Order: sequence, then structure tokens, then C-alpha cells
Amino acid sequence: MLKFKSFLLAFFLVFLISLPTGAGVLNTPDQKEEIAVLNFSILDEKGNLLDPLTLGNSEIITFSRSMPLGVASRLIQFGNFEVYDHMYLQETIDVIPFPADMPPFEQARILLTQYGFDQVITGSIAPMQNLVIIGLQRYDYFRDKPRILGSAMTTAPRTTDVPTQIDPLLTKLFPPEIPVIESPIDQVFVIPGLLRINLGSSHQISAIALDSLGRPLTDPTFLYISADESKVYVDEGSRIKGLQPGTTTVSVRGISRTARSGPPATMTVVVVPPAFGIRLGTLLTERSGTEGFPIRMGFRFTPSFDQSGQKQDVPATPTPAATTDPTNPLAFIGTFFSSLLTSGLMTFDLDFDPNDEILFALNGIQRSSTGYIGTGVG
Repeated sequence: MLKFKSFLLAFFLVFLISLPTGAGVLNTPDQKEEIAVLNFSILDEKGNLLDPLTLGNSEIITFSRSMPLGVASRLIQFGNFEVYDHMYLQETIDVIPFPADMPPFEQARILLTQYGFDQVITGSIAPMQNLVIIGLQRYDYFRDKPRILGSAMTTAPRTTDVPTQIDPLLTKLFPPEIPVIESPIDQVFVIPGLLRINLGSSHQISAIALDSLGRPLTDPTFLYISADESKVYVDEGSRIKGLQPGTTTVSVRGISRTARSGPPATMTVVVVPPAFGIRLGTLLTERSGTEGFPIRMGFRFTPSFDQSGQKQDVPATPTPAATTDPTNPLAFIGTFFSSLLTSGLMTFDLDFDPNDEILFALNGIQRSSTGYIGTGVG
């Protein structure tokens, strides 16, 4: 037994020693990934590395050293990385400045393998005759060698416009699930576009936000607005509830911290009342000749009628008869009855009271967009 334990201990020590240099320790959920941002390399028109000291353009040299500071500041604002720029590397872990003719890939390999960084970002600036080309690359360590995780390239018309390209570069360098630069919401889609729910029931709706590149955004914030809260109520959790029979719309707008979102998405919600119901109750007052409290039963049937008929084209020039002046009482009465007869639902109630004589009652109620009106026949 003792020999077996000694064998396990020796095997474990050999396994630790055989781990590749720079593999490091797995990050815990609370530990931030360490990411190094190196100085930008300077390329000529043929893509060859140039020594900054041999250049006469001082602006290019300045941007090759200041652009990493801008990239690092954005990563620090994101808050999920432990960021090291070229000056911080020299002051904290004594990283010797790399030679100007060393390829960026080789610089990334040294930081990943010898210093144990989780990621390394390198960049390049290539001044052309009429524009400047800027590139970014992101590396990690995978299967004993550096691996490129992302690459981005953009152009600037002038050298002075190079710093303005940091945000577009980082947006392309990282995937959408790592929003180093928050992308503004360009489009919002809501599912479903048309919804029919029963009166009193609830339904969960879904919304999707896309950026200008057509990529879905992770964890966006949405604002839900009901056009008629007396018919449909929407809570903050995107759950709607039908409160009153009828049709209304729900608008969904995406909210962004950095920029105004695009146009809202709209869905149509139809709240359908019960088509058939049964009522069972009793009278609260005693009747002459009747002992106790007799039971009363009732049935309700709610059909939907399309009473609007065939729509006619509205003339482009309104006539005096078609003008709806609110001060004209005839126009107000015409508008009211027109809405009453062309919209709404009909509800028929059938009640009977099982006494010595059975009494049937038929009630008709029409619900319209302007209110309620009821008629009865007994």
C-alpha cells in the first residue's frame, strides 16, 4: 500500500513538471484574464517592418506608441480584463522592449509562453499615399502554440484620423458576446408579430436586437409600451395580459447606453373574450309563492361579427358632409353610431329561472371602440 501511494505521488510530480511553460493556472470565475497590448508595428507599402527611428514622420511614431494606450483604456473601461500596456509591462514585470524588426507574432509568442499572459493584442500601421491602414490581432495560447483569436482592419484618410478608429477596430476584434465597445441597436424584432390571447390570460413575448452589422446583441434592454393599457398591460418582464376585449398594439424599443436605438418594433394584440360561458347563482331576495332561494342559470355566447362590410375609397378632397367638426352635433352623432355599427363584438345572454313557469331572457350587448351600449329583449 505504501509503495502504491509513493507511485501516485511521483506520477503527480512528473505530470506537474511536464506542463508547458506559460500554461499557467486556470482562471477562477472571479479572476480576470490578463491581456497585454503591445506597441503598433510600422509597415511600408510592401508590408515589411520598418524601424521607427529611421522614419522622418514623427506622427506615425507617436501613433504607434499612443494607439496601444487607447486600446488599453477601452479594455479597462470594459472591466473584465487585467490590462498591461507597453509601459506597464516594463515597470511591473520588467519586460524588455522588443526589437523593431521582431514580427508581432513572435512578440505575442514570448508573452504567452514565457510570461503566462492569457491574451496578447498586437497592431500595425501602414501609411500609404492617400490613406493609412490600421490593423489589430488578438492571440491566446492553445495546444502549445499561439493561436489567433481575432483580426480587424480599417483605414483612415489622414494620419490625424488614426485614433478615431479604435472603437471600430475593437468592435470587429472581439465577438458580440464580449462587448468591449457597446454596439448601438440598429433594428429590433418582436416575436410574434400578431398575437391572439384570451381575456384574462398572459403571454410571454420575445424581442431580438441587432447592431448595424446584423449581429444579435447579448443582454439588450427593451422598453415595452402598450398603445391602450385598458386592453393590454405589459410588465417589465415582457409579459402581456389581456384586460379587455379588443385590438391594440404593443411597441418594443431597444435601449442603448451609448447611442440612440433604431425604430421600435410593433406587434398587434387581439384580446378575445370567452366564446361560451355558463353562469350559476341564486336570488338574494325571496319571491312570493317561492320557498327558499331558487337557483338561476345562464348561458353566454359571444360571436364575432364583421359588420364593417366592404370598405370604400375615401375621396382625397373632403366634402362638407364628410367633415367631422367636433362642434357640429350632427357630425358627433354620426361618428358615434358609425363606430357602434362597424366595430366591436356581440354578446348574447340566455337566462332561465326554473320556477313554476320557466322564463327565458335574451340580452344583446355590443362592445365598440367608443364604449359600451346594451339592448335587451325579454
